[in-house]
Amino acid sequence: MGFPSFPNSCFLLILLCLVNISTICSTEPLKQEAVLFGGNFPALYVIGDSLVDAGNNNNLETSVKSNYPPYGSDFEGGKATGRFSNGKTIADYIAMYYGLPLVPAYMGLSEEQKNNISTGINYASASCGILLNTGKIAGKCLPLSVQVDLFQETIEKNLKTKFKNPSELSEHLAQSLFMIAIGANDYAFIFRVNPNFNATEYADKLLQDYLIQIERLHTLGAKKFFINNVKPLGCYPNMIVTSEPRGSCKEPLNLAIGLFNTKLRNSLSQMKQKFTDTAFLYSDYYNFMLGLRGGTSSNQAGSSPLNSTAPCCPEVYDGAPTTTCSPSSIACKEPDTHIFFDPYHPTQLANYKYSIACFNERSICHVVNN
Repeated sequence: MGFPSFPNSCFLLILLCLVNISTICSTEPLKQEAVLFGGNFPALYVIGDSLVDAGNNNNLETSVKSNYPPYGSDFEGGKATGRFSNGKTIADYIAMYYGLPLVPAYMGLSEEQKNNISTGINYASASCGILLNTGKIAGKCLPLSVQVDLFQETIEKNLKTKFKNPSELSEHLAQSLFMIAIGANDYAFIFRVNPNFNATEYADKLLQDYLIQIERLHTLGAKKFFINNVKPLGCYPNMIVTSEPRGSCKEPLNLAIGLFNTKLRNSLSQMKQKFTDTAFLYSDYYNFMLGLRGGTSSNQAGSSPLNSTAPCCPEVYDGAPTTTCSPSSIACKEPDTHIFFDPYHPTQLANYKYSIACFNERSICHVVNN
């Protein structure tokens, strides 16, 4: 596996062994409590947007794709797979932490491959969100409910073929980890361009639709959830380029997203009480990205030693609404000096730092107990 140039593979493997964060580092079994959220998951199923898309949009009629250089320059073999980064995503690092293979994109799999896979599938789709119409202006994508539909289809058409015994299938689903990372595009495409929207009402609508899909997954057999909250969109390069002073976050947008995140976290405690056989791990990606930027205050420019205001690709960023990392773009020579690879997505180094904060430091990922 390839790793960022900052933490090379040898360094990372040594670090993982020292902090006991992966059973792949040793033939000796670790105590279960040493692994965050228990571990021993037979599979990782990923639902989300471009933060964790592993290439589903490659096979959809949309302008939102990343299956071309300079994307993937630091991925295995330097290949652009459809991940919106120069390398691995946070979903990839989650899989690695739990000793699972990187999860393949559903839309790129043949029926034979789907029938043979039992370690998880990725349904995430860039530009889509919780609401059905989110991101459709850019073309076709897979909204949250459709991703759950595809997972249900995976059970009916593929997993029931793999697991002949219904009890074995139920056990597989109950022990698997379901990661959900979605909602940013609902704010980017809809809330941001509708200034008359009430932030509380909008958050309530998103949360209602979000929880319906969690309940659907639970009904289908999912019991263990890794819930990633929504990023501080107001601090991303495409937003701060027009802010005053230049480089400062757009606080109203971040406050609206923060409201949704608070409601989401509180709802998980209620869901846990409702479904006593269900466990949730809550990932505070919002505050992780603010902290990586160099400060928790969302209304000022950060003080990070990394470049927190401009993307690596394109290297010369004009901030225009349509400017992104295109096949003709020239990327910076050292992505590890940036937090953002393109105007909307983090570098592999930022994703690696997330995995350390979540699994090693355990400062942003917490099991929901109440």
